[in-house]
Amino acid sequence: MLAITRKVDQWVQIGQSIAVAPTDIDAKAVRLIARGRVLGGAEDGAAFEKTAEIALGGEMRLGEHVVVSVLAINGEEVRLGVQSPKHVRVHRKERADQK
Repeated sequence: MLAITRKVDQWVQIGQSIAVAPTDIDAKAVRLIARGRVLGGAEDGAAFEKTAEIALGGEMRLGEHVVVSVLAINGEEVRLGVQSPKHVRVHRKERADQK
């Protein structure tokens, strides 16, 4: 699992086709938006957009192989944990845009 800290509207890039960002952060939960294409499984390549309110310790499943968890909430920042296959790169979206 990779852990990454984000503020509202700061995106996490998962592979080449999935992006996730918090749209609202409060002391007990985070609203996340995720969009992109499913990696693997029966729906491989299918487009999706998903929004969910995730409590501290909760998770959002993005297909069979990608899970985003809320590890910690500190004021205006959330620590997200991303589980994905080893060959799928995970990083801050602004870093991906620099390449």
